[in-house]
Amino acid sequence: MVSRWFRLSGLDPVFFTSHLIFLGITYCIYLAPHIAPSTFPYFGLIPIIYPALVLVNIILIIVLLWRRIPFAFLFLILSAGIYKPLSKSFQYFGETPPEKPDLKIITLNGHGFREKGCLSFFDEEKPDILLLQEVYWRNKNFETLKDSVFRGYYHEKNSIIQVLSKYPIVEFKRIFSGDNGTSACAAYADIDVGNDTLRVINAYLEPMFIDKKLVKESLDTDKTEENSKIIKNKLVKGFLRHESQIQKLLPYIYGSKHPVILGGDLNSVPNSYEYQQLSYFLDDGYTRVGKSSGTTFHDFKYPIRIDYLLSSNDILPVKIEVRRRIKISDHYPVVGHFKLP
Repeated sequence: MVSRWFRLSGLDPVFFTSHLIFLGITYCIYLAPHIAPSTFPYFGLIPIIYPALVLVNIILIIVLLWRRIPFAFLFLILSAGIYKPLSKSFQYFGETPPEKPDLKIITLNGHGFREKGCLSFFDEEKPDILLLQEVYWRNKNFETLKDSVFRGYYHEKNSIIQVLSKYPIVEFKRIFSGDNGTSACAAYADIDVGNDTLRVINAYLEPMFIDKKLVKESLDTDKTEENSKIIKNKLVKGFLRHESQIQKLLPYIYGSKHPVILGGDLNSVPNSYEYQQLSYFLDDGYTRVGKSSGTTFHDFKYPIRIDYLLSSNDILPVKIEVRRRIKISDHYPVVGHFKLP
């Protein structure tokens, strides 16, 4: 009886093998974060396509429920481990710590502040610390914002990143900016928050320079192969640059005498090598207290989380939200509430 249930016929072997291949690739999500791009850069593609791989596996299981119920249950068991990493991008069941936060910080890639509404959003939020990326200090909207909502705030800048703080900035230092012809930049601000000094790092890692037109054209059968190769090469180049930039960031984290909060646009998804390197020293509070989708970049209509607020172990994340209704950029603002040590 059992052998009859699991007997393969027709195209079943092809379907079965294809499903195993998809499942095997999906399980590489546990390996990819630990493989440096300089060792094998193509592993960096796995975390990006991971949500799509999970979806394909679910669809294949549904098809099996229609064709071969015993195999459907078999693959349900085999697939049990592929869903946990999704919580780093889709956390809806985060805890609610009883402690009250004493610091509010917002990070946003402002994309030049080309959209309306930034003034009213920040006027309503009034964070203690604001981290901006892709915003020049001479930007008209930013100047208006700085002279109104953030009048009286301390302000430091490095290229296209801005740090505004209600508390005194006692030291500000560039970590990297435009090195070797890159667009990435990062800096830290040591901020006197009263009882202690807090190190806040604003980071913008190298963008991948993949626009919607390139992605759309890659769907054209006449250009699929050519554009797919272009996209792959851009991603690999970005992964390699990220590895170098992360190595420059890390000493300012583990070598800090003060608790650290790192915010910014890392242009890297969860479960990536870049994310893993930072996770050795900083906690991703969203995975603990998040209660909504973590998608922060919405221009491609594909679930991508690349903007973060990460913190030292002694800083308690109380609430971290991605404000998906606020569209003042092609990124959503990330709002974090923390309890300082």
